[in-house]
Amino acid sequence: MQRRLIYSLLGAVILSIGGVYAQNNFKIRGEVNSSKPLTWAYLYKFEEGRQLLDSVPVKDNQFEFVGRVDKAYSASIGVKGIRRSVSFYLEPATFYTRIEEDWAKPSPVIGGVQNAIAKGYEAENKRVQDTMAVLGRKYEDADAEGKVKLSLLMEEWSEQLDSTRFRYIENYPNSLAIIEINRPYFAVLNYLKLQRMKSLFDTSLSYSSAYQELDKYYEQKKSEYLVGQPAPAVRTKTVDGKSFDLAALKGKVVLIDFWASWCAPCRVANRKLVPTYEKYKTYGFEIVSVSMDDKENLWKEAIKKDGIPWIQVSELKGIKGSTIAEAYSVRQLPTLFLIDEKGKVIHQNMDHEDLLNYLKSRYEQ
Repeated sequence: MQRRLIYSLLGAVILSIGGVYAQNNFKIRGEVNSSKPLTWAYLYKFEEGRQLLDSVPVKDNQFEFVGRVDKAYSASIGVKGIRRSVSFYLEPATFYTRIEEDWAKPSPVIGGVQNAIAKGYEAENKRVQDTMAVLGRKYEDADAEGKVKLSLLMEEWSEQLDSTRFRYIENYPNSLAIIEINRPYFAVLNYLKLQRMKSLFDTSLSYSSAYQELDKYYEQKKSEYLVGQPAPAVRTKTVDGKSFDLAALKGKVVLIDFWASWCAPCRVANRKLVPTYEKYKTYGFEIVSVSMDDKENLWKEAIKKDGIPWIQVSELKGIKGSTIAEAYSVRQLPTLFLIDEKGKVIHQNMDHEDLLNYLKSRYEQ
């Protein structure tokens, strides 16, 4: 019901400002709640840095901007004499804003399709984000076992955020608001998710710095994508101090799992993998966990606590000092690669569900 209401409101906003779009102009009426003497208001847009679009006098704490833009832009309004400003998406539409000098009070900007889309997105995500914020605070004070349990809960809520993210991109592929909101995630999303995101966003957004940043990270991660290539060498020591060479496992399907004892999501993943490994190891399936730890005692304690029965190796140099992590372009944990019998990478950045689907289709048909 809430989702239908949000989309209905967005539709109403789009229809109501259709005439303004046809005229290709904007009008911003504003007022400032302040007892200070105010003289000028400034309108900025953000495109390759901040650019001053216009300045107008403030009279009786009110101001008005009128102008033209050919597309949507991130923008802000500031008033000389107070430190507070408001940010919004500027486009051909009519806007109203009230700037409160008191930071405890909201300073809303009303109007425009992009602002409506952003508000709908934020409203739909609020419950999930509030829940994750509570879990995050608990996570900071939890012990190692508590962190594992909380990470499992946070993973479930994070999947809801992911679902909402891609649904909004599918519904609004040319939305500047949606690509800007997702901008902080470009650096941490894996190649497959970035590939999906880039395929969904309309190229009409290519003028925006957010789209250009998405393209940059996409190309970077594409160059690091190993599927179809021979798996880089893994030569190091096992947890028992024995020499290990990945090449010795040719003839088996191998999951290479980059993890660390301090990585709570990795610990959650370990516990999911144990029954999967026990079920499929007799078919010739093997797992090699490459630890990014630099303290041997913590590595060994985590292996024991998580009951990990498969091959464990590490250079004990941490993720920044690991030559293996560098060869696989590992930037975050956990990261999984699936290697076929010939030593070729066939899947990268897998999750547990993807792995189960693959193993089931391969060994149970």
